[in-house]
Amino acid sequence: MTKATVIRSAEAPVQCLPWGSMQWLVNGQTAPGSAMTLGRVTFKPGQSNPSHAHPNCDEILLVVKGTVEHTLPQGGTVRLEAGDSIVLPQGCSHTAKNVGSTDAVVIVAFNSPERRTDVKE
Repeated sequence: MTKATVIRSAEAPVQCLPWGSMQWLVNGQTAPGSAMTLGRVTFKPGQSNPSHAHPNCDEILLVVKGTVEHTLPQGGTVRLEAGDSIVLPQGCSHTAKNVGSTDAVVIVAFNSPERRTDVKE
């Protein structure tokens, strides 16, 4: 029988970045044996993460607070409000920008316990 793993938000490390923060709640390190990665990303008002791609996994992003403008793999952008989601295929370059006046919070999930990120310059 497999045991459940509890990850307390207060104990999960937070990576602070110029544009916001990332907190990885579930991945191969925090939950050995997990097949996924789950995190919380906060974007400061007017800020965006750098363009990047995940060469080894798909990504699902769920906006839980604020308004985010997200690039689309086929070109253009889409505005996402709280409750909206986007599914990004493995390998596609993308970025998200907080277009609101308060912090935007999103939950991100990947179908790999060791998500890789290639930043596009």
